[in-house]
Amino acid sequence: MSRTRRLRLPVALATVVVLGGGGTAYAALGQDDEPRYRTVAATTSDVEQTLSSSGVVDAAARADLGFGTDGTVARLRVALGDTVKAGQVLASLDTTDLDAAVTDAEAGVARAVAQLASDRAAQTASVSSDNGNGNGPGNSQPTPPSSNGNAALLKQLTALQDGVINAQSAASQALAAAKTALTTQVEVCAALDTAVADPAGEVRSTPADDACAVALAGVADQQQAVSEAQDAVATALDALAGALTKALASATGASDVPSRATRTAATPEAPSNGGATVTAARLASDQAQIEQAEADLVTAQQNRAQAVLRSTRSGTVAAVDAAAGDAVTAGTTVVTVVGGKAVTVVGSATETQRDQLEVGQRVRVTVPGSTSAADGRLTAIGLVADTSSGSAAYPFTVTVADPAIALPTGSRALLEVVVSTASEVVTVPTSAVTRTGDAATVQVMNGSKVTRTDVTLGAVGTRTVQIASGLSSGQEVVLAAIDDPIKGADSELGNRGGFGAPPNVTFRGPAGGGGGPVTFSSRQ
Repeated sequence: MSRTRRLRLPVALATVVVLGGGGTAYAALGQDDEPRYRTVAATTSDVEQTLSSSGVVDAAARADLGFGTDGTVARLRVALGDTVKAGQVLASLDTTDLDAAVTDAEAGVARAVAQLASDRAAQTASVSSDNGNGNGPGNSQPTPPSSNGNAALLKQLTALQDGVINAQSAASQALAAAKTALTTQVEVCAALDTAVADPAGEVRSTPADDACAVALAGVADQQQAVSEAQDAVATALDALAGALTKALASATGASDVPSRATRTAATPEAPSNGGATVTAARLASDQAQIEQAEADLVTAQQNRAQAVLRSTRSGTVAAVDAAAGDAVTAGTTVVTVVGGKAVTVVGSATETQRDQLEVGQRVRVTVPGSTSAADGRLTAIGLVADTSSGSAAYPFTVTVADPAIALPTGSRALLEVVVSTASEVVTVPTSAVTRTGDAATVQVMNGSKVTRTDVTLGAVGTRTVQIASGLSSGQEVVLAAIDDPIKGADSELGNRGGFGAPPNVTFRGPAGGGGGPVTFSSRQ
């Protein structure tokens, strides 16, 4: 600490001002011609940097429950305030239309299976017919094989038909798996956080990056599987078409057999001497229709199963938003169940502040008018900004698992997110630091000489700031020139009654950011 010059105060002019609340006092005199400064020594203490926000309290263990399908509410089994258990039935829909949809879907599967069987039999009949015996393609029933050669041909035909059907089934399954992988990839990569640069300037990977990369690789693998399955279908179709062409040419000697054996018929055609046979591609189409009909049946069955609404957790019914006879759509909240003591509060941050947030940070949660706080944790950070107010605001969620204070649902809470802490570091009051963009300086007083010095800041608290480099503990820094207006509470208190601080008078104020009291000096 620099030497403090002794001051002789004329009794008539000396006045002592006591600052309310802090018990801090200093003497004040009239002005003189030399510059006078208010200074403080840099100290070693702790700094906590926080981000302030506010939000509305809501129950964390809250379930907004709705049906998974559209329909009409047939019955509500609970009322507001009822206690329910996980899995308990809360409401049900009228299933008349849903039952009819299942019946229609079952009929659709049966029709598709029958169509494949009919086309396959017609195709076999066209090959097994013996024109020499009058059993030509025009006969409505297949003719049993009349020779060992014909039996071998039918056996080959059956195997090739099975190959087309199985290949088409595998292709349908591969396509469904690819669609599922793509949906997963979109959801996972939508949660991708902004890449973060470390102090060396290198971009480091985040868990969201890794999950997105895995999902993208999964989509690529499934797309490759679809391509291979479709190639297998084409190979099977070529093999069956070739066998049909050869068999029909041998039986009829018709010159246009290749085109009739390979082209796709829009509708099943009964074989005849002059007509087209059921093609190889038609069997693949029939199998695809079966796959689609079976998928439609599964959807109808799932919709019927979702006509019953069950609670996903144990708790209390906090709201009932529908009545018997109401038409509801899938996803619309019908019953709200709340369980447990945990609550959540959603705050908002600017784009710059959002970069300082990380999931897991400690948060002090208070209510207006109270000094007590509950301990919370930052559990989610929104990726999409809300611009309805004219500026970008990113939502973030704070969860208080066991509130130590009353935080009723619907009340407003104040949030202080601890974004940075530093222990046993060099600190000065925030008013001692001048910032221009990313640069920061302090005025260091050495004896009677004041020098502007560049410093690097660390954690920035509400009252003190960490000096990471450029200043040592014990060095005196200038808070303000006494004759200049001072911003903030110090200015208001220091100028109360129109007095300025006298030169070379030391006074003590409460500590800022931890540690013992801070000693301020008035120097000239």
